Amino acid sequence: MRDAAASFLESQGWNGVAIQPIAGDLSQRSYFRLSRNGETAVLMDAGDDRASVAPFLKMTAWLRQAGLSAPEILGADIDNALLLLEDLGPVPASGMMSDRQAQADVLDACIEILLAIRNAPPPPLHCPGADRLCEWTRLADEHYPGADSGALDEFRVALKEILSGLLATGCTVSLRDFHADNLMPLPHRKGIARLGLLDYQDAFLTHPVFDLVSLLTDARVALPPAIRARGIEEYASASGDGLAALRTAFAAFSAQRNLRILGIFHRAATDFGKAHHLAKVPRVYSRLMEATEHEVFRDVREILRAGLPAPGSAA
Repeated sequence: MRDAAASFLESQGWNGVAIQPIAGDLSQRSYFRLSRNGETAVLMDAGDDRASVAPFLKMTAWLRQAGLSAPEILGADIDNALLLLEDLGPVPASGMMSDRQAQADVLDACIEILLAIRNAPPPPLHCPGADRLCEWTRLADEHYPGADSGALDEFRVALKEILSGLLATGCTVSLRDFHADNLMPLPHRKGIARLGLLDYQDAFLTHPVFDLVSLLTDARVALPPAIRARGIEEYASASGDGLAALRTAFAAFSAQRNLRILGIFHRAATDFGKAHHLAKVPRVYSRLMEATEHEVFRDVREILRAGLPAPGSAA
């Protein structure tokens, strides 16, 4: 722990307490659970990722104002990129998803949360266009073994056209990393507050399906196809979106997200020593191929497959 962090904890009255590191995300941020006399809190040390602190604080305020369970900010040292946060618990929703009833409960709560976010007046956030969303997928070109940039560029031409049409229908807030590892069950809370939210500092404006895709195609959880289909159907019913149009949007943004994540996981392994993420690559690849089975990709699915060999098959 940095000296600045120790000084910050002392200033907040949390010096001399039990400190336990918490498994972090794909960023360079560090997290620690603090414990004293049955009371807990979480220290977030953004370290060199200082720029993420202000967006985290802004989005925390917005989410809490909307009635959602973002952690309360207990203390802040913005100059040193340190935050003291309410502890939303040690077990994320991903730790419960092997149980079918828990899957259904989490899915129901998530749909309510996503609709609450969709219907709330958005804060000022950037709204990347289709060209930028496609640029994000170049991480696959740069880091995925055997990737053929020429073929992927050809795929992106079609993807950009599809995404452009979808974005023209309207955008809403996306938390960007809305998946089961960032959702914390809070059984003592009700309604849209019954799941705690984490890791939303990269929130932006985009198509409403983006976070539903993040949830249902998450590589950390083996959701059965029937559960994923049910999630799409229930979201369509609750939102009033046409089911066919929602399925098209889901396929398009699933392709964009999972192509990008293939690059992210390989970069995490090679550049940051986080090789454990490679175990999730086959599932991410499978979700990507599944997305391109939609008719909207009929002219380019084989181009993608030629330019992106299955995991482990690259020479």
